[in-house]
Amino acid sequence: MKEHKFYTKFKVHKFLVELFGRETTTFDLLAIAISSLSFAGLTLLLKWNTDISNFKLITLTILALDISGGVVANFTTGTTNYYAESLSKRYFFVLFHLLQPSILIWIFPNELQGILGVSLFALASSIIVLRIKKQYNQRIIAVLLLLLSIILSILLNYSDPLAQTIMQLFSIKLIFAFSVNWTSNDND
Repeated sequence: MKEHKFYTKFKVHKFLVELFGRETTTFDLLAIAISSLSFAGLTLLLKWNTDISNFKLITLTILALDISGGVVANFTTGTTNYYAESLSKRYFFVLFHLLQPSILIWIFPNELQGILGVSLFALASSIIVLRIKKQYNQRIIAVLLLLLSIILSILLNYSDPLAQTIMQLFSIKLIFAFSVNWTSNDND
């Protein structure tokens, strides 16, 4: 059976390799765009008439695009294959994500405890999952740690539901979507 053009792989420009891998499909890009734009739209809708500066709103919207798009992108074959090439690339990716919670704390200073607690838990969890060799064990430990991160998010009593949702997506993106090596196929 012939593969539809929608699923045909094509090379990604070198400037975008860190986001989509060396090659991707129209289907993957469309899914990433829908998730990014939907969550960015929700962010704008929820924060449009609130007491937030335009600069913070623009920054928050860019973060919403990145985090929600990253949830989907980190499950795609292109991104997975790219980061599977090097464990050091994977660790750098996780550590780079210290930046996003720092920016969120600047935007939501009243959510310091929640953002700091969930982000540190998610980052530590990601490193734990990266250190596990077997894919099956990675998946089980990752989903367990993700569940604990969501519980932690609820216990930390965010006053802003958008900040809480962003941190839950941050956890999904790092702990489950990124840290599990979805290219491997062991049979344990």
